[in-house]
Amino acid sequence: MKTIKAFVLLILLGGAALFGATVYTNNQSDELSGTIDQLNPLVSKGEVYVKTKKADQIIEHGITIYTQEAVNKDGKKREITFKADHELITDRYLKIYNKGAHVETYEEVSREAVPEKALQLID
Repeated sequence: MKTIKAFVLLILLGGAALFGATVYTNNQSDELSGTIDQLNPLVSKGEVYVKTKKADQIIEHGITIYTQEAVNKDGKKREITFKADHELITDRYLKIYNKGAHVETYEEVSREAVPEKALQLID
């Protein structure tokens, strides 16, 4: 009986920790939040869109870092940080595949490929 209670308590605490991590990383774009979101099964994968801008930072070997507001197909905004291995051309549209703050990859898309609600907010 004690084992069952301990097991149930462990599951409840684990669930609370995962939920708390989800709340903590909501609209965060730092590296820790990206790692937490990548590992958290409660965070779903998604796609957001941005219009490229000048890099916020260029670090060694030409790696560029961008932090900007991204928008999903429904018009929901979130701040996102991503890296590129070169400086991106400005005023291009990117579709970013993410899991919360974790950026998995991105691709350049045409203006017509950006959902209307997202386009209104990033244009």
